[in-house]
Amino acid sequence: MKKKILYIPSLSFLLLLLFNSPVFAVDGTITVDNLNIRSGPGTEYDVVGQAHKNTSVTILDQTGTWYKIKLGQTEGWVSQEFVTVAQSGNKLDAYVIIDAKDVTVQVREEPHMNGKVMDQLKGQQSYPFLEEKNSWYKIQLPSGNTGWVAKWLVEKIDTVSNNKDQPQEEKDLLKNKVIIIDAGHGGDDTGTISVTGDYEKYLTFRTSDLLAEKLERLGAIPIQTRTTDYFLTLENRVAFSHAYQADAFISIHYNSAPEFPEVHGIGTFYYHDQYYPLANEIQKEVIKATGLKNREARFGDYFVVRENIRPSVLLELGFLSNQTEENIVKGDQFQQQATNGIIRGLIQYFDYIE
Repeated sequence: MKKKILYIPSLSFLLLLLFNSPVFAVDGTITVDNLNIRSGPGTEYDVVGQAHKNTSVTILDQTGTWYKIKLGQTEGWVSQEFVTVAQSGNKLDAYVIIDAKDVTVQVREEPHMNGKVMDQLKGQQSYPFLEEKNSWYKIQLPSGNTGWVAKWLVEKIDTVSNNKDQPQEEKDLLKNKVIIIDAGHGGDDTGTISVTGDYEKYLTFRTSDLLAEKLERLGAIPIQTRTTDYFLTLENRVAFSHAYQADAFISIHYNSAPEFPEVHGIGTFYYHDQYYPLANEIQKEVIKATGLKNREARFGDYFVVRENIRPSVLLELGFLSNQTEENIVKGDQFQQQATNGIIRGLIQYFDYIE
């Protein structure tokens, strides 16, 4: 069976358990200043308020990588990476990946083939890992029930730290760094058209906008080549990098190969050899964060990296010509994971060159 890894912070699973217990609300603390509180779980929702660093909040609910919080009389949603959750006991340190598109993984009450089937899982999901016995994994289901799945049908992954858990000295590597974020295409240039008819230009902007918001909160100076849907020449995009003496230039794209609809994965491209480390670090971290196929960091003869004298890369964050991958990359969870991966890659790169 083909297996893909989805990296979800262990804190999510802890909250899942807490929210299914008699005590529904969980205390948390905001870790950044001027954090937007939104009306729904995503950056596309309206801002209904702001929270500031070290403010205590009550976490009421969770959807994907967003927490619903209460601050005074305001209720709304914030990204989980900017909230520290009060917790006690041992932290869950592993989870199990189910990736069953064409088959069904059965969950049994006992760890053997004769155990009574209590549930059937299909699609790509992740579940908290509780214990292992006789080549079976015990997992926690969203209902709060527990059951056993065959070890040979799934994959167990240790948790990866969320961005907020990085040491402060690593976060400081981004301070005052000028990052040019180039949302590919725009205006009359739609970019590729996905299987379902969506334009690449909208998705590149969505990713770029989220990345800029996160980088700003980490002390960097993100500059977007476009802040809405309009056409921008390739020369003008590169001009941003030179004019602002960018510490890094990141061009965001999504790929397409309609003649080969099964092709999938993420790739990062560089032109000048000295910028391979930037491409390689970002590629590694984005793959770790998203679990999509690794198409490697490689040479690419693209104008925005070829004509750029500043550290520059072009990312192709998945194939919109592959319907399964299109559904993944358009999801809020992927957008959070991919932008976190880019940020971690930048941190690794700046640590490398300094």
